Amino acid sequence: MATPFSTIHNLEARIRELETVQARQMAELRTSAVGIVDSFSPTNMLKTALKDVVHSPDLRSTAINAAIGIGAGILGKKLYVGNSRNVFKKITGTAVQFLIANFVRKKIPVIKENNLQYNHTD
Repeated sequence: MATPFSTIHNLEARIRELETVQARQMAELRTSAVGIVDSFSPTNMLKTALKDVVHSPDLRSTAINAAIGIGAGILGKKLYVGNSRNVFKKITGTAVQFLIANFVRKKIPVIKENNLQYNHTD
């Protein structure tokens, strides 16, 4: 039983079409994979996070409050520990840092609210 020449020719043409489609899809997949890997780089993740902070007022306020709290904690630790080489004092200094940072971070909204109330009564 012989296969007609036109059927083999059509089959070969279809195989070439499918190979072309496969090559194009593989190129698109590689491009997508490079984009995904690039989006997970630390630099791009930081850029994305900073864009979110800039464009979200609530998130921006939270980030500023956290930064102020961390700064106050570091300052408190520096004042408590100073230039001491005592290991116990350094460990307790770290605890003091976290306590001050959390205290300040939680109190900033209260201070802002009191300040707004004070300004509205003038």
